Amino acid sequence: MSGLLVVFLYLLAVDPTSGPAMGPATSRDHLQRATELVNIGRAAEALPYFTQAIKLRLDNPDAWMGRARALVTLGRYRDAIEDFDQAVRLQPGVAEPLLERGYAFGQAGDFRSASEDLTRVLRIDPANAPALTLRGAAYAKLGLSAKATDDFTRALEMTPNDAQLHLARATLYAADGRNREALNDREAAVRLLPGSPQALLARGGSYHALGMHNQGLADRSEAIRMDPALAEAWCARGSAYFLLGEFEKASSDLARALQLKPDYQEAREVLAKARHELTPEPAPVVEEAPLEVAEETTAAPAAAPEPRPAPVATAPRQADPKSAALHNQRGRDLMYQGHYQQAIEELTAAIEAQSDLALAYNARGFTYYLMHDTAHALADFDEAIRLNPTYANALHNRTLALSAKK
Repeated sequence: MSGLLVVFLYLLAVDPTSGPAMGPATSRDHLQRATELVNIGRAAEALPYFTQAIKLRLDNPDAWMGRARALVTLGRYRDAIEDFDQAVRLQPGVAEPLLERGYAFGQAGDFRSASEDLTRVLRIDPANAPALTLRGAAYAKLGLSAKATDDFTRALEMTPNDAQLHLARATLYAADGRNREALNDREAAVRLLPGSPQALLARGGSYHALGMHNQGLADRSEAIRMDPALAEAWCARGSAYFLLGEFEKASSDLARALQLKPDYQEAREVLAKARHELTPEPAPVVEEAPLEVAEETTAAPAAAPEPRPAPVATAPRQADPKSAALHNQRGRDLMYQGHYQQAIEELTAAIEAQSDLALAYNARGFTYYLMHDTAHALADFDEAIRLNPTYANALHNRTLALSAKK
């Protein structure tokens, strides 16, 4: 080692601003200290130790894996993926780094890369239940529901008591209209998690989808009893009351949900619809022409009335650079005011600005529903559900539209 390098390492070791004190100069010692810090919840402090362990042993996959895991803990998924790349390179036939890189890809929103890594894991270890679970989740995000359901089913054969896996598969079944199968999974989840209000809310949704409304309301009421501060429980029961036409009860529950969670968009949407239903529509005003006294003389034949001018079309608003959120909010406001055609224009502009905005598809679908255009309403609800398979409000609205179609 050259004298200059020795001096540099010495200065690095004693300079408190450069990182932790170096201590013993072996990669293993730094790795051990880093692992201890991670184990007590100090992942950020562990990073310099992992980095020093890597510098001293570039061919040590454990150091790369350790730093990658610490980065995942800190939510730095893209940085973690780079470290997992090195671990995969050093251990090409090992499933573990591929599994964890696949998870990081999923957390970073790259579901296709996640599914590819997890497929590689399953080639190495076909009975790897975590890989099946994670790949199923990635497939669900990619809209490949049949493949996702198959992966969840295979994973459940290995881990039949995984309540969260039952709930995940139930969500796919429900989105596909397989409500009885969804109920079976959710009943299993309630048995496995007897104190979980979330499991009860999910089962209640299946009961309502099957027309078993008393059981659905009972589940949602029990979830509220278990956790009165759970805004989702109040929203779920309020949404159920809305579907059953009990708009006053719906308004009460949904208002409570918004008290608990003021930014709860779904509760706000359904509450506005419930209040709309409670507001009587004004009777149309019919203007009568003034009566005229007929003259006794023979009147000339009346001239044909001039045709009415065609209605003036409202020019669509120009696109706004910040458009998606702005047009979405404008569209909702117009819908609640009863200006349905203008609402459609605004919500369409929101969709054009952000094609994956499920909120805008759902709102436009409900506007079509209020206009009695069931075909367009169902198309928009289906798209909202495709983009977000757990979007309860869109699922409820779709049920409404299907009922209206019968």
